[in-house]
Amino acid sequence: MLSFEEWLILTLTCLAGAASPGPSVVVLIRSVTSTGVMAGVMFGLAHGFGILIYAGLVSIGLASLLLFSPLLFISIQVVGVGFLIWIGANMIRAGLAAPDPLAPEPLAPASPYNSPHTSDLLAPHPYWQHARDGFLIAFLNPKVAVFFSAVFSQFLTAGQPILMRVQMTATAWAVDTLWYILLAFILGLPIILRWFRQYANRINLIMGCVLIILASVIAISLVA
Repeated sequence: MLSFEEWLILTLTCLAGAASPGPSVVVLIRSVTSTGVMAGVMFGLAHGFGILIYAGLVSIGLASLLLFSPLLFISIQVVGVGFLIWIGANMIRAGLAAPDPLAPEPLAPASPYNSPHTSDLLAPHPYWQHARDGFLIAFLNPKVAVFFSAVFSQFLTAGQPILMRVQMTATAWAVDTLWYILLAFILGLPIILRWFRQYANRINLIMGCVLIILASVIAISLVA
């Protein structure tokens, strides 16, 4: 097993990677503001599963098949670029179709059952779509394998016990999953959620453009 000091270093490194801004945060914001907190939780669980796959491949040494296969690596990135453009285009379309952000929202009758958090649990929302987005945005980013290869290489040695490899993989999975679930609950706070929904059209337009710009940067790097 890793010592406590080694595990703490690994945990903080994984947290730094998870907390770095990127497309995942943008899509998480879209999930929470459009559907609710539970959609963000499903996003976080599925995103963590995508991270688990790459962390597991690195820990058992199979990631080398991906890292040393340029065609496979680039193919996954190309699909990821298309996925980002698709989400970005949907957000821009939603922003253009949204009503005036300054128009007052209709007031619902005061009831403990129509709070943002409670309605998320009762309404039949298509959570699987947000889970799909969370998984794909992690899985279609093979650079995650590069990140974990660099991080895990500081701890992996030849003949290392399988339990230690499981510990590192589980740490990476838990940190990523818990981070995005925490963000989902923060974004779901009534004051924050109300602000996002009040300016939903502008936010969708901005974040959609951000996703397309990020996808374009990735595409340019692939061509280069």
